[in-house]
Amino acid sequence: MLHKLLFLCCFLLCYSCNNTDSQYTNVQDQSKITDSVSLSINYAHLNHLYKEVLLPNGKEAAIIHIYSNYPDYSYDIEPKEGYTCVDDVARAIILLSADKTQEARVVKLTEFLLYMQNENGWFNNFIRKDLSINTTYKTSVAQPDWWSWRALWALEKALPLIKNKHTDLEQRVVVAINTLVEKTKQYLSELRQMEKQVEGISIATNLPYESATDQGSILLIGLYNHYQRAADSELKKPIRQLADGILQMQIKEGEMKGLFLSWENLWHAYGNTQSYALLLVGKLLEDNRYTDAALLEINFFYPFLYKIGFPEIINLKSNNDKIEILDKKAFPQIAYGVRPIIYACVEAYKQTGDTKYRAYATQWISWFSGNNIASKVMYDAKIGRGYDGIRSAVEINKNSGAESTIEALLSIQAYNLIN
Repeated sequence: MLHKLLFLCCFLLCYSCNNTDSQYTNVQDQSKITDSVSLSINYAHLNHLYKEVLLPNGKEAAIIHIYSNYPDYSYDIEPKEGYTCVDDVARAIILLSADKTQEARVVKLTEFLLYMQNENGWFNNFIRKDLSINTTYKTSVAQPDWWSWRALWALEKALPLIKNKHTDLEQRVVVAINTLVEKTKQYLSELRQMEKQVEGISIATNLPYESATDQGSILLIGLYNHYQRAADSELKKPIRQLADGILQMQIKEGEMKGLFLSWENLWHAYGNTQSYALLLVGKLLEDNRYTDAALLEINFFYPFLYKIGFPEIINLKSNNDKIEILDKKAFPQIAYGVRPIIYACVEAYKQTGDTKYRAYATQWISWFSGNNIASKVMYDAKIGRGYDGIRSAVEINKNSGAESTIEALLSIQAYNLIN
């Protein structure tokens, strides 16, 4: 306990002494930051969402139920989509692959991902209750999109756990990854940078969906992991393409200095993993441009974001070369918006050794223990349940689906690496 108290003292001192961090000093409840230090991983609710299935191809696999609704936390389904998806199974693999005790589950979840790879090389996202693949709905089409990028990240994370122990599965995973990576190389090579402005802001056009840095950062992490394992020299060019495109989407001056636009002139919290991805790539390529850009967001925009209440969406415009807020939306605030920030702060601390980044991570992890605009606990460590978001200053969504629960667990897992 003493070392925790000493750390918290250092944490407060760090913020009060550094001008770029001063906006963090407006802490809603210091006791909730103290509570956040002891947040622990609990798989209980994830166990509730996990289910083993026999796939039509004869493989024993597992899925993660997407929705789990208050008050009894029974499962729910979106009829147009399905009852489980690549996105959430991939999240679970990324989480569980760091825990050797979860090998059996990682194996079965990985079988599900392989089942979802379309013959065109991309991934479909959803399956229906009868285990048939949804190939037609807009969020499930096998195309270069979120779920394909997340599948790459997850499969690369699964490999070290299954390597040399599940030979047949290992071989099939490698084939699936190689197919996806080759498709990705071709896809990125066909994208071109052109002059384009939205609300007076110059944007990239050589990223997924032209300027989607949110998706681009997920893909960048997957390609980084693949390069680390396979040492594919051809990957450096697409990695730089993605990283440079993300750099182009950063605001360099003003009160929102450091912000990475998510797409066109829009910033949103969810999935905005640019700084974490750039820190990885900056170290890999020994290119300080990427590292410096990531630290710019962490040092300047994250404190500003905290100061203005952590809105979900901000639309920007350029007015006489000055970036201004066009409009913003405060809610919902979700775990999927907090986790990328924690990932970035943790990685910044690991790379620099500067304790202020550990302090930043502590500030943001406390969102789960109640240091948020609603003063509500968003992760119940006793049952491992991550709640589905903050709806207003006085109300939270007490449903507890896969995304919210796993993103909370990923946040705590990352934070615990440096504490």
